[in-house]
Amino acid sequence: MTLTAPSNTIVPVEKINETFKEYIDLAVATRGGKILTLTDEWFAEAKNLLTPTAPISAPGRFVPTGAWYDGWETRRHNSPNYDWCVIQLGYAGNIAGFEVDTAHFTGNHSPFVSVEGFKETGKAQTRTHEEWAALEWTPILSKVALNPNSRHGFKLAAPTEDYYTHIRFCMYPDGGVARLRVYGNVHQVHPENKHELYDLASAAAGSVITDFSDAHYGHPSNMLLPGRGHDMSDGWETKRSRAPGHVDHCTIKLGAPGHVTDIEIDTAHYMGNPPKSVTIAGFEINSDVPILLLDQAPVGPHRQHFFKVANDLTEKRIAQVKVIMIPDGGIKRVRVWGAAQLPAVQPEGSLIGVRQELPDEHTWNQRN
Repeated sequence: MTLTAPSNTIVPVEKINETFKEYIDLAVATRGGKILTLTDEWFAEAKNLLTPTAPISAPGRFVPTGAWYDGWETRRHNSPNYDWCVIQLGYAGNIAGFEVDTAHFTGNHSPFVSVEGFKETGKAQTRTHEEWAALEWTPILSKVALNPNSRHGFKLAAPTEDYYTHIRFCMYPDGGVARLRVYGNVHQVHPENKHELYDLASAAAGSVITDFSDAHYGHPSNMLLPGRGHDMSDGWETKRSRAPGHVDHCTIKLGAPGHVTDIEIDTAHYMGNPPKSVTIAGFEINSDVPILLLDQAPVGPHRQHFFKVANDLTEKRIAQVKVIMIPDGGIKRVRVWGAAQLPAVQPEGSLIGVRQELPDEHTWNQRN
């Protein structure tokens, strides 16, 4: 039986961001997306496809293989064969659409691309290139045409019913693509024990950012990522405000509602630009009445901050939270610890309230 890809519609460039605002990029490198195997990357490495920042141009810059490009570019062959790479998604998920950007590829872009999916149902396996090639791949995005130096959006008629752990990105017959975004919903990972505490706001739990006031230096979706990050590029940072009473804010739709017991605000790497304080307002299902889980809590630079939520507030079942920075600045991570049901139980090995120190935690502010 020959499988066919679901139908898709072309999304105008000016509507790409709006169309996919309630989805996350499942493949971006900062969420753990990585290239596992490929047919060729003579001119530019395939890992560039998953770079979180916009592609850049460097006219006149040459490397031993030719002109430098910020994307994936293969050798010319113009044969019936095509080039492809296998991408392990950072989060398994149901796919809603794609963005394919050929920025700065003006005479060497790939004229056509397609996407196929694969779901690893057991323990992750190590495969050879030939074994990846021999797998039965499921078509997700049919062969679509690309223009040079352009963003392209493709929205599926509906998110895929099944979730995928890997995709195969194909270029026909060869050429270059700068970025690939795989938009979708995370295949949510929740504890089997409904009383067990976990991070309700984690991207792995299906949480997403639904609105925000500003993201000049870093998008608030970074706050939902694991770990403490590597520098100021992978957190939420807004531009400096000057108006009296200004605050910046974003809303996190939790993957599943829960009873919140603890909150962590991490300002790692924000040494001269953390907010003065942070407020966290929670909202119950179908309610716009804010519940102040954290009220103007002072925060300092480059450290984790732990807060207990009052017992009477823990009884509330929170479906989304609003993070308010006063007045502006940068936050690396927000953890909203909670359980699906009460009483809440802290699992063995939990990181709730545990300080994970960075190498320069105690020395960054010392002058030589």
